[in-house]
Amino acid sequence: MLALAFLAALGAAIPAQLGTNIASPAEDSAVLQVACIMQQLEQPYNLLSLPWLRARQEVRLNRLDGYFTAVLLQEMEPFGQLSAPLYLENWYWIEHRSTLSVPPPVKRLGAVRGSHQAKWFETMDLAAAAEVNTSEELVKMLNLKRVDRILMDLEVFEQTAARLGLVRQDFSVRFFRYVPLGVYFSSQFLQQRPGFLSRFNALIPSCSQTPFILSEREQRIVLDAFLPPASELATQALIQQALQSQNATPWSPEQISQHDQRWIDEVKQGQPQLAESMLHTELSQWLARWQQQFSGRVAEIILMDAQGRNVAISAVTSDYWQGDEIKYRQVFAQPVSHLLDSVRFDASSQRFLVQLTVPVNNAQGEPLGALTLGLDVELSLQYCQRNGISPGYCVD
Repeated sequence: MLALAFLAALGAAIPAQLGTNIASPAEDSAVLQVACIMQQLEQPYNLLSLPWLRARQEVRLNRLDGYFTAVLLQEMEPFGQLSAPLYLENWYWIEHRSTLSVPPPVKRLGAVRGSHQAKWFETMDLAAAAEVNTSEELVKMLNLKRVDRILMDLEVFEQTAARLGLVRQDFSVRFFRYVPLGVYFSSQFLQQRPGFLSRFNALIPSCSQTPFILSEREQRIVLDAFLPPASELATQALIQQALQSQNATPWSPEQISQHDQRWIDEVKQGQPQLAESMLHTELSQWLARWQQQFSGRVAEIILMDAQGRNVAISAVTSDYWQGDEIKYRQVFAQPVSHLLDSVRFDASSQRFLVQLTVPVNNAQGEPLGALTLGLDVELSLQYCQRNGISPGYCVD
């Protein structure tokens, strides 16, 4: 496999050299995203082809500024830093249903030579029984039962299986983990450009080509587990009373803006006094206790009033006013039962989160506000499979 990489520029006017293993780079979302970011940072570059293994070696020798679409390997930690994710790979264990009964210790693993999965097998001391050059060859081997199990991005597998004319129902899939793919920058490159990585990370959302959306299967898993408790929580007397009380004292847009800006500034400075004050209210602490029953799968709860103001929170939020956000605008006073947002990577906690928002209405159906659960997607999908919940959703 070839890595996306770039060589050190001798000066601002000399473009850095980026490599890609994609036949048509202009059509690849990761390449387009990096192009957008580099343009805004005024960092010129060109593309070149470079084997992934060689890219790592060149970084170690300080002859390369870095490479992208790479998993951060433990062996590379001393030599640089990985950016926030440009996009996510959705790794699933995939097996042919006819070989599910083969005992795990003797299952034969297959991998694409030089792939992230092959490297992960190596780091976990797992021996691949067979390595091939392409995803298509690997899926063919699985279908012919020459290997018993493969680890692959789900979208890549489904596209490959369809291209080969295979019957999707012949295969069992089990969620394993999300893998963040970003840019690995060398220490030397970052030392020469103080603040570069933080600016690069800050531009990732605005340059994103497509949001990472849960598959229909994964959405069913999440909604099956969390929509009923979220909807039931919205009917609780403490929730209803708090919203009615705050809605009785609306603020002007100027008041909301000033309070929101102070909240944001305090969070950025690491001294979130307004947020901490709200965290210690009776309702916020009650929500935090309610959240504990989910063993980390619920990462945060936000209760919003009819103006989109925070009423209660179980964790510090980046801002106070949610009224301009999709989760609020598409749920409050709208004829919907919920909104499940796209997956986002939380850099501070290194977790992949998705927000489930439900409307909060009174007994007469009048809108009072909205309630958001921030869910750890990986923990939720893994929990479903480990505990046998909704087996039709976890494995199909």
